[in-house]
Amino acid sequence: MASTEIDDNCNMQINAFSDYALRILMYLMVNGDRLVTSREIATSYDLSFDHIAKAAQFLSRHGYVSAIRGRSGGLQLSQRPTDISIGEVLRLTEAGSGLVECMRAGPTHCKLANVCGLAPLLTEANEAFFQTLDQKTLADAVPHAPALLNALKPCSDNV
Repeated sequence: MASTEIDDNCNMQINAFSDYALRILMYLMVNGDRLVTSREIATSYDLSFDHIAKAAQFLSRHGYVSAIRGRSGGLQLSQRPTDISIGEVLRLTEAGSGLVECMRAGPTHCKLANVCGLAPLLTEANEAFFQTLDQKTLADAVPHAPALLNALKPCSDNV
């Protein structure tokens, strides 16, 4: 690869925790008022139950999800999908995970930290990213709820 080319994989990314949190919200949205377990969500997405449970607990703690304990318990949205800002959720789930080392809490090992102008530029770009997503809601992320619900069913149910 020539030095001026950019690798196709060099895109802005959210962390896995944020991804799981958004997937949980989308799953709960398409399932309406039905109580859904973390295990069901993990199975539907073929993801780790422990990771989904942790993200679900986070969403519950921040008021996006109601968690009902017990045998007939489960999760459901505690807000309308049109009231859940994707940007707001990501600001919470991405907190502390700056784009580069010097943007994260704690000491930096970068020798350029005191003289570099990159961090302010990345901070500005990151804020533009969040501002764009502040205007988008969970409802915007699921424009085709029936199709999404169908895609999340076990393979034998999709026939």
